[in-house]
Amino acid sequence: MKHLTCPHCYAEVPHGARVCRGCHAEVEYGPPGWLIVVLLIFSISFRSWVVGIGVFIIGLVLLAYIFKDRVVFKRGYKY
Repeated sequence: MKHLTCPHCYAEVPHGARVCRGCHAEVEYGPPGWLIVVLLIFSISFRSWVVGIGVFIIGLVLLAYIFKDRVVFKRGYKY
């Protein structure tokens, strides 16, 4: 099994985990959420709903392929 290292606390995190065991940072995989929203808005702009759905599905597949190795640790700091 592949392990990741948390950049905040340097704990080993198994690949696929949603939360770091050490510092409780959220782990995000794949394309960023804002990019999917942009793709949705772009696909809605087509006049034909069939073409729009096709563009959206193809776009999701391409984004999944492009961002297949993306892993981001997000931690909210409280002051």
